[in-house]
Formats: sequence, C-alpha cells, structure tokens
Amino acid sequence: MIKKPRFKIYRREKINIFLKNFYISNKSKFLKKLRKNKNINKKNSFSIPSHYSNQIKEKRKLKIIYGISDKTYNIYYSKSKDMGGDISYNILKILECRLDNIIYRSFFSYTRPQARQMISHKFFLFNNKYLNFSSRILKVGDYIKLNLNKNLNFFDFNYFYYCINKNLTPEWIFINKNNFSFYLKRYPTKNDLNNYLNINNSFIFGNCNNE
Repeated sequence: MIKKPRFKIYRREKINIFLKNFYISNKSKFLKKLRKNKNINKKNSFSIPSHYSNQIKEKRKLKIIYGISDKTYNIYYSKSKDMGGDISYNILKILECRLDNIIYRSFFSYTRPQARQMISHKFFLFNNKYLNFSSRILKVGDYIKLNLNKNLNFFDFNYFYYCINKNLTPEWIFINKNNFSFYLKRYPTKNDLNNYLNINNSFIFGNCNNE
C-alpha cells in the first residue's frame, strides 16, 4: 500500500481521487481544508502538458487511487495484453475486480486501505473460506461474506445502510444487506467505469518501465 500525505495528493492532482470516502469527508476537517484552498483547481498557466506528461499523470493517478505499486501495475499490464481487446479497459477491469476494491465498492469499508486491513485480519469469507490477501481478482459469481464471528465494533452499520438505502450500489455487484454478503454479478463495462473514475483511458496505455 502506498502511503503519502493525502491533502498534498489532492492538491497536486486537482480532482477527487477517493482516498477519503465522501461520507467521512463531508463531516471532516479534511473537506474544510479543501474548501479553504479555493485555488486548488487553478491551472498553472506556465505549464504546457504533453502527451508524455499526461500519460505519467494518469498512470500515477490510477496507482494512487487503487494503492498499487509500479511492479503490480506492470503485472496487470502484462495480463491485460494477454486478454486481448482494449488494454486500457482490461487494466481498469482487473483493478475494479480486486477483492479490496470490491469490498470498498460494497460499502463494507470507508476506503480501500481499510478494506485491505480488514482482509488481512480475516474479516471476510471468500466462497465460504478464509482469505487474507487483498489482491485476489474476483470472477463472476464469487461470493464474499462478512465474518460475523469477528468483533464488529469497528463496522459502521449506519454508513452501510445509508449507502444501500440511497441506491449507491454499483450495478455489477449484488449486496445482500440481511446477511452482509455480496457477489460479483458481472464485470463492469466501460460506461460503468466512466461513472466511477475520472481517468483518461487513452493515457494509461503502457507499463511503468516506459514512463
């Protein structure tokens, strides 16, 4: 997991890259700090972005959002080439189907780092078996359930039900709010990803060694 000062990252990238959950941010000093800096989205008139600089920026943004390293990104890039078709879409599909990301999308955690911590402490059952590594790529039909035998004092039920009742659930995930489980209905499409990610797909082509 990549650890860097979050406000500085927001200020540099000039967009919301979801290191803080919206539900928390609306109540936190973090959002107030963002509002204070009204020039956070002000563009530097002295810089002329090139295709190369845009490519580096979009890849960096992608790695920060999902909390992956250059090495992991290169592995996914190689896999996406073998899958055929649109390589940029394949990379995004792989990242979205990571276990930690699916848990985050299903509102069981505020952020992806929290999801990784929960997975490492075996708070979830993967197809009725314990799984403690967050980089597992889910397939359609894979079933995940919250381990109710664990101490759930940390779990924010209000946040979970708030998101469910507001119909914020991604269309490719089915969530059973009665037994705190979910499964992958289908893979996300390009249109699905455009609604959740502010990424220019044309710039994430290529591996990190060629940046």
